[in-house]
Amino acid sequence: MKKSVILIIVLCLLLSGCSNWLNGNYSSVVPHTEPNEQINTPSASIANYFQTKLELISMVKNGTESAVLTILYPSDKDAEADMIKAIDEVCRTDPYAVYAVQGIRYELGTSSGQSAIHVQITYRQNRVDVKTIHAVKDVEEAKLLIAEQLDACSSGVVFYCESWGQPDYAQIVADYALKNPHQVIEEPEVTVNSYPERGMKQIVELKFTYQTSRDSLRVMQSHVAVVFNSAEQSVDPAASEMERHEQLYNFLMNRYSSYEISTSITPAYSLLRHGVGDERAFATVYAAMCGRVGLNCEVVTGTRDGKLWTWNVIEMDGIYYHLDVLRSREAGQFHTYTGEEMTGYVWDYSLYPFAREKIS
Repeated sequence: MKKSVILIIVLCLLLSGCSNWLNGNYSSVVPHTEPNEQINTPSASIANYFQTKLELISMVKNGTESAVLTILYPSDKDAEADMIKAIDEVCRTDPYAVYAVQGIRYELGTSSGQSAIHVQITYRQNRVDVKTIHAVKDVEEAKLLIAEQLDACSSGVVFYCESWGQPDYAQIVADYALKNPHQVIEEPEVTVNSYPERGMKQIVELKFTYQTSRDSLRVMQSHVAVVFNSAEQSVDPAASEMERHEQLYNFLMNRYSSYEISTSITPAYSLLRHGVGDERAFATVYAAMCGRVGLNCEVVTGTRDGKLWTWNVIEMDGIYYHLDVLRSREAGQFHTYTGEEMTGYVWDYSLYPFAREKIS
């Protein structure tokens, strides 16, 4: 009977999650991960505030949950004062800590006969693993990372950046979607969070919200890719630039005998697979197809007769022309226009090449 009682007591102590200083060594049950080893020896030493802060920053960046630090301060009291100060500063200013850390605890004691401090970090459950966060050096590198995640129909991306201001990330997403309708089947709603909100160094979290499921978007991507491949094969690489532009136009027009002019949240897919699209869908898909065959074609946004409108500026033999695919469809033939001929259209002239302007 006595043996049974002792066994029950031991099991209760093991399951309670309590921590003790045993024989000069600190043992703990670390939350959120399955412990794979006892933390019995110090991982580093601290002798001043700078070292203490750096150790905390290093722990957070590496996703470390528990560590024992040997105290080399003149007194434990000084070490504790610096630890309190360092925890406060790191949790307020370090991007990784502001983003990922829920709390930092410490406990003074001894380890192998030396003064030591045990640090435990609790991480927020709804954050990505800090060890997987990308570090980007400039806006262009951030754009590449964002594009990669958009192509994968991801729910977002988290990255670390330094000292290059506050770009309009929602606009970066919109610009990429405009130029790559075959990849970004549905332009997501973008939520931007920065940790900390202000600072030269930040963790940026972009969340992408879609109305369509990721699996469905990936299937749509594959269907659109097949059509784009067919469009590329319909173009004669030996033909002139004007002939190739017209061949792509004819490919689009001949795909359906009649298109339904309507706006869709999945413009490229709806246009190419169901014959449903608006002028923006025609313009963006046409421009992307041109890019696939080496033709220069830009998407222009502005107004036509006072209504929001999208069309193209194309280059043929070093000269720029306007092309409104939907207008050409209404006229029954491929037709380009000079700037002077774009009556009723308004756009920002500084953003696009001037039609009929010879490239130097």
